[in-house]
Amino acid sequence: MIFELMSNGSIASLPQTALPRGIPDILGPRVILLLPYNRYLLGHSFMRNYERWIWGKPGSDPHEVFLYENGPQTLALDNVTRVDIPASAVLEIRNLLLSQMLPPGEHLPTVLMLRGAFKDHPAFKDDTLTQNEPFFLQSIDKDATLTMTYWAVRFALFRGEFETIARVKTWLRVASDIFDTQEATSAGTAGQAPKIWFSLTSLPCGKELAELESLSFSIDDLQRMVSQSALPVVLFSKAGYLVLSDFGSLGGAVFRVWVFLPTYLWNELRERRKLSIRDLVISAWGYCDAVQALAERARYAQLAKTTAHV
Repeated sequence: MIFELMSNGSIASLPQTALPRGIPDILGPRVILLLPYNRYLLGHSFMRNYERWIWGKPGSDPHEVFLYENGPQTLALDNVTRVDIPASAVLEIRNLLLSQMLPPGEHLPTVLMLRGAFKDHPAFKDDTLTQNEPFFLQSIDKDATLTMTYWAVRFALFRGEFETIARVKTWLRVASDIFDTQEATSAGTAGQAPKIWFSLTSLPCGKELAELESLSFSIDDLQRMVSQSALPVVLFSKAGYLVLSDFGSLGGAVFRVWVFLPTYLWNELRERRKLSIRDLVISAWGYCDAVQALAERARYAQLAKTTAHV
């Protein structure tokens, strides 16, 4: 896939012919973006599970670069000349590369991790079929909770994020039957689902702050929550309940976690099931981890269909 960065910040597809001379001819999934000043940006699959991006001038040694989607990417050619790639273009070229790659992580360790929590699920009854990755994923396709959990655990194991697995397990244990997983899988959001935001500073900013204000929590409300000497703090509005808690350790960064629960969920978890505020926050966070994992999985290529033989 070869594209060109246009002057308005968009990218245009070019005829898929031979590579321009001097650009590394790397086999496998790849995306090439031709840049001003006779430069290029190339993304490719690295060690099967990783994406890798390099840029430079054709015929010279390239430089490695890491792409982040929360802002534009700047490539400095020298002290005064640079190439700016808008955030929208960064997102687009990453999607183009990931859509050619299989999702990262290993199937069997994920299944072994899930077996205890889903021991009565039909998908785990036959070890031969369980080890067949394409068949297993097809067999759980209609089970929103198991599908979300599978990808959350698989990605977390791949990245060594064991705290994510603990949060997902808490969600499964205390709230997997009331959060609207089916709506989350079909639309990415849910009317009866929690929402979560994070902040290193006193208050969230930008889009996150606007979302909180749309739920009838004013800046003054949020500042009053932050001013409390002890956390967690709970605030009620006509839309539901907002919980402010903090996480982190003395040796690392401490950050704030803001969790919103519609009134129905708050009453179910807090009043009927008597969850502690900490378990309430962690279960909501684990659910949001699983929703995010499902959205991330959608960016990758689909596995080939398979027919199992028994």
